[in-house]
Amino acid sequence: MRYTLGMDFSAEELFEAIDRLVAGLLERAGVDTPPVDALHLAREHLGIPVTIQSHRTEGDGPRHSRRRTISAQGGIILTADMTPTQRHKAAAEGIAQALAPQLCRQLGIPFDPQQKLFLGQLRTLFAPRLLVPTRMFRSAQRECQKDLLALHDVFSTASPEMIALRWLDLEEPCVVSIIDDGVVALRRSNCGVSGKQLFPAEQQCHDRIAQLGQPQRLRQMGWTVRGWPLPDRLGQRIVLHSIPDEV
Repeated sequence: MRYTLGMDFSAEELFEAIDRLVAGLLERAGVDTPPVDALHLAREHLGIPVTIQSHRTEGDGPRHSRRRTISAQGGIILTADMTPTQRHKAAAEGIAQALAPQLCRQLGIPFDPQQKLFLGQLRTLFAPRLLVPTRMFRSAQRECQKDLLALHDVFSTASPEMIALRWLDLEEPCVVSIIDDGVVALRRSNCGVSGKQLFPAEQQCHDRIAQLGQPQRLRQMGWTVRGWPLPDRLGQRIVLHSIPDEV
């Protein structure tokens, strides 16, 4: 994938630039271990105003109010019904907006505030890399033995889903699936797997978790699958992490 905004740069170059920007920000703020407090970074180190709206305006539904997290003046707007991880994600997206000119300089392109598509992509890519920084994530992977719930204890300002999707940014081939009440809501891979159809090993691991309510590990038919039920959900949400035995 290549982005074109005055000059070409690859997705990998964009990821590396974001990681450098994050590393520099955390170093200046004295943050060397997780969790990353994006709200504190925004307010205390970048001077970005953070506002919590206690009431939605007329006509605003919950989805609309949660999406409107960045004001026209560059501040971060939160709503009272946001969870802690949603607030940190919104703060991280606000930081991305504030640092966009600096990132563009690193990429050698002019900053254009009218490039809404690029800025939206930047916010989407930046938030996970701030709340789950690449270097810290690699280290925690080893210490937590790739256990999602243990990783969430470490990176507590990020949602388990955000942490799980960070597996796709590492070198190890894998598939990450999120299943809500038996329906595959999201399924992504970094190894060429496409579609929402679970492999037999994944389906069996999912079914065991659904029945027992406990994390499971299954190795079958060339795949090693680990899965976790996520607590505190209205329905049953299960995350699967699948690794091929041979690539």
